[in-house]
Amino acid sequence: MRRDGLSRRQFIARSAAGLATGVMGYRVARATVGPNEKVRLGVIGCGGMGSRHIAALAKNPNCTMVALCDVYKPRYMNACKAVGETTGVTPDGYQDYRHVLDREDVDAIFVPTPDHWHPLITIHGCEAWKDVYVEKPACPTVAEGRAMVNAARRYGRVVQLGTQQRSMPIFQEAIEIVKSGALGQITSAGAWVGVNGWGEGYETRDVPEGLDWDLWLGPAPYEPFSPQRFSGFMGCHDYARGGQFTNWGVHLMDIVHWGIGQDKPLSVQSLGGTYRGSPGGDNYDVIECILEYEGCNVTWEQRPADIRAGASYGIRFQGDKGILYVDRNRYLVEPADLGYGEKVGAPELSWANDDHHNNFFECVKTRKRPVAEIEQGVRSTTAVLLGGIALKTGRKMLWDGDAEQFIDDEEGNRYLTRAYRYPWRF
Repeated sequence: MRRDGLSRRQFIARSAAGLATGVMGYRVARATVGPNEKVRLGVIGCGGMGSRHIAALAKNPNCTMVALCDVYKPRYMNACKAVGETTGVTPDGYQDYRHVLDREDVDAIFVPTPDHWHPLITIHGCEAWKDVYVEKPACPTVAEGRAMVNAARRYGRVVQLGTQQRSMPIFQEAIEIVKSGALGQITSAGAWVGVNGWGEGYETRDVPEGLDWDLWLGPAPYEPFSPQRFSGFMGCHDYARGGQFTNWGVHLMDIVHWGIGQDKPLSVQSLGGTYRGSPGGDNYDVIECILEYEGCNVTWEQRPADIRAGASYGIRFQGDKGILYVDRNRYLVEPADLGYGEKVGAPELSWANDDHHNNFFECVKTRKRPVAEIEQGVRSTTAVLLGGIALKTGRKMLWDGDAEQFIDDEEGNRYLTRAYRYPWRF
């Protein structure tokens, strides 16, 4: 749906020319939301994670969805219909996200798109004076993450990353134990996950009716349509950087950073391989990564199957007096004589977490920093990106967390950014 009557070529040319000063060549008026008003949302991305957000947001009294967008028309059409049936008000639908940003009645946007679109839509949203809730991982490269933080600061925007574990009581309580000193000095921490894999290979097929494949690719390199690329984008480094390493890894490393009180590693080294065949386009099925922090070593372990403390994924904090394991279901503290034992939390009803949503809405109104603020989210994303780069180079790499550069490593620093396909840029 295009309200201004521009042809696609004119629309892209006008947008590309105006990115430096505004999404469409001008800045949309700054929106303000009163303390008792609903936040007016545009949701960009109506696929798997997007559909979960939309279902939760449709029942949330703190917001109203006025615009939904997806490059695949059937998705946004079905989503608009579902929201209308739930709320009695059907939002407008769009295929191109820039029309959502062009609306003066949109206070904030949700960005549950494939990973390769997270930075650019977030930056454009900030330029259009929208607050942004963007899914994890924040970015496919370190340079894009820094550009996201800079845009949030430059335009005074609230930007929340979808690392919803920060809003879950089970993690909040676990971190309180870690920080209380009950475990003693934390000198080792880490995370693990017992699965990694997407389908093998890429088939080339005709573009499905209603899909703007060129727009789906956006800044990524051009490739013919492939259902594996479209539906299994996490398995391809053109769109995501590491399968579960960047999918689950950001969630779990974010909690590690929270617990150890550090988010700038000093060095990184990784080993990995695909030992069972090919689980996905660019992914290893086994990864061992170690990140060095001041006074604490942190590990990431990824295997086809891995059970620790009865869980197939989780986080570990090892102190000189005890150890704590935590996942979304429970935490476990050993030894038992520390007095904490096991705590089972409330079941996770959806990956679209109401508490995390509401923290974002509160901050839109108060202008406070959210619990998963973009700087913090970028730091947690950076940790796993560095692990992926170390996999490629096959050596220990020294990291300057303030400069966000590898030390004396030109090859490594080339991985910190990526080329954007014309006309996309940030």
